[in-house]
This record gives sequence, structure tokens and C-alpha cells, in this order.
Amino acid sequence: MNKEGKYYYIDLNTSSMKIVNWGISNTATLTGETKNKDVHRIFLTKGQYNKVEKYLK
Repeated sequence: MNKEGKYYYIDLNTSSMKIVNWGISNTATLTGETKNKDVHRIFLTKGQYNKVEKYLK
């Protein structure tokens, strides 16, 4: 677990190559797998997340 206990992520649909979700979670998977087989979760550092969030809003 990181110091803050927060994990920053983006969810990418691997079929369409589009970001379908982003946010902050209390838990992280080692693989990035999600319930949807076409969506992969990519974890980011807090700094990376803050930069990308500016463009996604």
C-alpha cells in the first residue's frame, strides 16, 4: 500500500482504446483486471493522475 492508502487509476477499454473511467480507489489489484474483460485498470502516481485529470475533465 502507498503512504496515503489511495490508488489513482484510469480504466482503458482495450477494444476501443478509450478511457472509460478514472478515479481514486482504496484497493488495488496486482494485475489491473476488472469485472469487464475488455477493461484494464492502469495505476498512476498521484502526480501522473493530477496531470491526466486536467485533460479528462
